[in-house]
Amino acid sequence: MAMIYFVRHGRTVLNEQRRTQGRSDSPLTPEGRVGAEICRDYLAEVPFTRAYFSPQGRVQETGGILLQAHPGVVPVNLTGLREYNYGIYDGGPDPVMHAALPAEQHLPAVLAGVHPGAPEGITARDYLADIDAALARILADLRAAAASGQTVDNVLVVSHGMTLMTIMARWVGPEIYAMAPMANCAVTTVEVTPAAVDGAPRLVAWAEDPGNQGVTYPVRDFSSAFVGVVPVPIDWEHPEGVSAQDS
Repeated sequence: MAMIYFVRHGRTVLNEQRRTQGRSDSPLTPEGRVGAEICRDYLAEVPFTRAYFSPQGRVQETGGILLQAHPGVVPVNLTGLREYNYGIYDGGPDPVMHAALPAEQHLPAVLAGVHPGAPEGITARDYLADIDAALARILADLRAAAASGQTVDNVLVVSHGMTLMTIMARWVGPEIYAMAPMANCAVTTVEVTPAAVDGAPRLVAWAEDPGNQGVTYPVRDFSSAFVGVVPVPIDWEHPEGVSAQDS
């Protein structure tokens, strides 16, 4: 068995300014660093064996703080853990992006792989393919570790709100949109069976918020928008950074 601890990055300047972050970036605020430090202490006793980070700055900063308690773990950066590209709305006011991409329409269309993307952004199909490659890489590494005789693996994954929600909605189920919002530095824990093709995920804990960071965006329940939506199946055959021969 293996446990994967998915952590959203700490609060940033753009979070505080209620601006769409996406592929834009900004540093953690002082409060965000404190939240990451509290999360670090919260996870300090977990014997992490590996870590995977988005290459974006706010995740690198958060992940670096989290790994202060695990100095022997060297993180792997995966491009598929990057945040969604909101195109022309990146860096702009959240209300402008939400008006152009209403969540109850946008998110189901992304999961179904049919959204064309914002202008200068990314199509849903390309976004999901990137995510799948990252998730497949994590599972491939766990499978290889299990094959070598390692019986327990504890994995740290640090990424972004939209990307983590998209992973969970397609891997665990879209009912996650009816659950508590994913705060900055929230921890979601999933148990997996590496031998299973899809990891046979079991949700152990959802969006625990050890630093009481909360969220910086309006929260509402729009889970009914996902009724009848069929998410694109996860592609487990193309792990990021692994050649076809190696896999």
